[in-house]
Amino acid sequence: MADQLRDLRERIETVTKRIEAAQKTDPLARRLATIPGLGPIASSAVTPEACLRHDAVTTPDVSAFRSARDYSAWLGLTPKPHSSGGKERLGRISKAGNTYLRRLLYLGAMMSQWHANGPSDIGE
Repeated sequence: MADQLRDLRERIETVTKRIEAAQKTDPLARRLATIPGLGPIASSAVTPEACLRHDAVTTPDVSAFRSARDYSAWLGLTPKPHSSGGKERLGRISKAGNTYLRRLLYLGAMMSQWHANGPSDIGE
């Protein structure tokens, strides 16, 4: 069991190093990595080149979207509207789109909040 764990750690390190190396060669991924909460894995996952490398995430070119809100809606990060009688209410995020990419962005945002405000502020 210990050998399997060691082997798994080595494989994870190898893949992580490959992702970091690919992220360093991609100018868009490098710019995205400057956003707080986005590291090499999340920033390289958002780029269209991830599609060409056949990675787990397939995101279209962002120029295909009219606005950032349209792109975030495609990702499933915009709140679901619950409106009636002219009163607009926004609920939780819609959870449409790519689950892996949404999870990376959500966790990055949570860690940025944690680093900025301290661990006791998450979820409040």
